[in-house]
Amino acid sequence: MPDSSSDHPTPTTEVRYKGTPVSPGIAVGSLMLLFADEHIVRKRRIRPEDVAGEITRFEAALLKTRQQIQAIRNQLASSIGEAEASIFDAHILSLEDVSLIESVKEQVQSRLVNVDFAYEQVVRSYTRKMRELNDDYFRERAADFLDVSRRVLRNLHGKASAELQNLDVPCIVLAHDLSPSDTADMDRKLVLGIATEMGSRTSHSAIMARSLNLPAIVGLRDVINKLEPGIEVLIDGYAGLFIVAPTEQTKFEYGQREKVHQEVEVKLDALRETLPVTVDQHRIIVSANVEILDDLPLVKEHGAEGIGLFRTEYLFLNQDEFPSEDQQVEVYLQMARASMPHHLIVRTLDIGGDKKRPHLGIEQEVNPFLGFRGIRYSLGRPDLFRTQLRAICRANVENNVRVMFPMISDVTELKQARRILDEVREELRQQNIPQGNKLDCGVMIEVPSAALTADTLARHVDFFSVGSNDLIQYTLAIDRGNEKVSGMYQPAHPAVLRLLQTVVEAAHRNNIWVGVCGEMASDVVLIPALVGLGVDELSAGAASIPRIKRAIQTLNYAEARQLVARWVLNDSSEENQKELEEIARRLYPEIL
Repeated sequence: MPDSSSDHPTPTTEVRYKGTPVSPGIAVGSLMLLFADEHIVRKRRIRPEDVAGEITRFEAALLKTRQQIQAIRNQLASSIGEAEASIFDAHILSLEDVSLIESVKEQVQSRLVNVDFAYEQVVRSYTRKMRELNDDYFRERAADFLDVSRRVLRNLHGKASAELQNLDVPCIVLAHDLSPSDTADMDRKLVLGIATEMGSRTSHSAIMARSLNLPAIVGLRDVINKLEPGIEVLIDGYAGLFIVAPTEQTKFEYGQREKVHQEVEVKLDALRETLPVTVDQHRIIVSANVEILDDLPLVKEHGAEGIGLFRTEYLFLNQDEFPSEDQQVEVYLQMARASMPHHLIVRTLDIGGDKKRPHLGIEQEVNPFLGFRGIRYSLGRPDLFRTQLRAICRANVENNVRVMFPMISDVTELKQARRILDEVREELRQQNIPQGNKLDCGVMIEVPSAALTADTLARHVDFFSVGSNDLIQYTLAIDRGNEKVSGMYQPAHPAVLRLLQTVVEAAHRNNIWVGVCGEMASDVVLIPALVGLGVDELSAGAASIPRIKRAIQTLNYAEARQLVARWVLNDSSEENQKELEEIARRLYPEIL
């Protein structure tokens, strides 16, 4: 239990916080805090004889931090001037604040806790009090303290100790936010559930949680600073509840609820080998979205018809250098074999936006989601693009691999990408390297310009796959990771449905098929709209597939077509959403 000297004592009685549920499930476990600076601060009890060592470690970190700040200051003074460099004088003053340093040492001695935990607690107390003064000078001082504290914590920890792959016990992770790099690093065997202060249903942490079948909540505002690591928490991914210090009664009740959910899962498991066919015999393909090799067992386990989206960027995000051609070939081959007798769709590197790592060489941009990302990055790095395309072609030994280009905005980009693909295939032929006889090529439709010119694009590809997350974001001008506007992210908006209708009709006119691989495909409430639009394939996280099959099997395709014809003409998304929810409650309430 935290002692009474803590500024934000962890609750000793049950406390409930409400967020947005984004991945179903219930989990109970020890709390792991991941702060915005990516440093996990664990509370660790120490022995009285360890106090001197902790204080020595603290003083060494302070000295190293001072040297680092002074070096930055000196460099700036010589390059841009003394006046500009002097801003770091305030950082040094913050670092050398005697009262703060003495408070940290006193916490270590009196509470017998590790120094990094004590330091982080004291800094948070100081900065909170400064901000409460409502004075510009003190707010600036608070920012200085926070900036310096992150550097001190890095020096106390060492980089490796702060990363999610180094978890040593099963836990529930609470973070301000989780980036794709965070989730790529995560030790998936030890993370029981995920909760974040930021985000929405289509944020990357939510998508990853659904893919991993982990309960998850986003939008828990201002929670992380109220809690200490190590306390028991319960996460309810159905209702969006984050329960701190759950009582035995609460845990019992949730255990009973979990039994009910498990009974539903058993019934859904029986659908694994069934076909996704409507009551009037309209057939739809249901495949899986996959990030890493660890996801492969889930593909067959949940009855997926192959892999409709392999996000290759995680090959690049979870290491500090580019994977070689042979390394990529091995991964794609394993994916292709696991997909047999169905197809594997490999999306080429979709990097940029919030998916970055230093070795990728992506510069800071004012608006990265409208910047150097997706196919733009690949065309700007033809060496990497060619290597990836060679690997994809070489993995196509059973002719079940398909390649897909992300973020296509016009036909010129598509022609450039196809030309490089043709050149790569010719190189492999001349080198007598096996590559399969045929390689279908498709594009992601995730930019409104691509949807509106789908007729033109369709003449140059074998299939479309709609990336609904970005298509909705760009169509409605909604940042899907911003919880302040997440309520305006409306997949059933008439504008979105009209764009989807345009894409599907253009594809079918040109005798190609069209799928949806974004989060719309996993939302069972939206399945009637996608079926009615005439989408040929739905690709989602493997754990969602039985529910998608169940929804499809209850629908009448002809009726869904008639409903969509009306929905695209409605005035607002509220009307459409309400009717979709009524259909879901009437036809398949058990999977909502």
